[in-house]
Amino acid sequence: MAFLHQFEFAPAPWLPIRDQAAIDKVGLMNFTEHQGTCFENPEFELKIVFDVHNYFAIDLYQRIKMSHEEDKKLVVILPSPENAVFLSVVSNLNKFNISCRNVHIFFLYEYANEHGDVAPWESPYSRSGHFMRYFYQKLRPELRMPMDQIHFWTKENADNYSDLIDAEGGADICYTALSWSGGIGAIDAETFKADSMEELLSMGSRVVTPMPEFIAHESLRGMFGCSGDIGNVPPCAATIGPRDIAKAKYRVDVEYLSACGGSPSHQKYPAKMALYGPICPENPASILRTMRGICYMSEKVAAPGAYKLDNLWLADVLEAIRKKEEG
Repeated sequence: MAFLHQFEFAPAPWLPIRDQAAIDKVGLMNFTEHQGTCFENPEFELKIVFDVHNYFAIDLYQRIKMSHEEDKKLVVILPSPENAVFLSVVSNLNKFNISCRNVHIFFLYEYANEHGDVAPWESPYSRSGHFMRYFYQKLRPELRMPMDQIHFWTKENADNYSDLIDAEGGADICYTALSWSGGIGAIDAETFKADSMEELLSMGSRVVTPMPEFIAHESLRGMFGCSGDIGNVPPCAATIGPRDIAKAKYRVDVEYLSACGGSPSHQKYPAKMALYGPICPENPASILRTMRGICYMSEKVAAPGAYKLDNLWLADVLEAIRKKEEG
């Protein structure tokens, strides 16, 4: 039965990282055993927590509270939809009379069509629309930021959205989340091709056609019925660039997406590749661990993959077959 152990293959040809040794290395990494500040930049930390929503909400609330009390501008790059976080933060802002007058909101990315038209926030296909419905409109009117401080994506501003962030002094905080393709939101190895990390980190906003894994990942969200409805996900996105993440004063990455309580298995690979894979343009999310920031990861995402148990089971089965054949 030895031939069963001799099946070899190369990773799929469209994958940006095809180094089998690198893939095998990150596949065996255990998040729990490698959390803390054990990365290239000692100011980056991995923290595995029970409820990532809670950590995200507290961080955002505290920053808004400080901007209110100190009367200082707060520039935020925000993923959306994060409705549970939005509702939690707004509830406390309303309760404690915390004003968002100094808060400027930029969005990590927004859906676009094949012609580069960006979904307006009033559209059911808009990510920023969730912010408007579950944050802005639920905030008491006297506590809201002016509408011109909410920087929506448009077809016209997509190529200079990074400049708009710079015009406000750069992001004080950039919240991110990884995509199945191993990128950050709509930033992946195909949409931001670079020959060096320096070139990658200089790249700004644009409209992109993400990798197929991005579409699959998005189809698991509630706005698509958590159903894997890949045919209903817009094919393009307007996205910030690596330059905007690098320029931010601090970064908080959140890894906890679990559609309707289902398995977050699709998050394990990109998270392992981002945190433990090679630092290179083909692995764009790896930039996070070279910068000041933190990754909050849910226990479900951090749990070891079941394939290890499968390997043990298969070994037992093969050993039983061998003993039977021998006699």
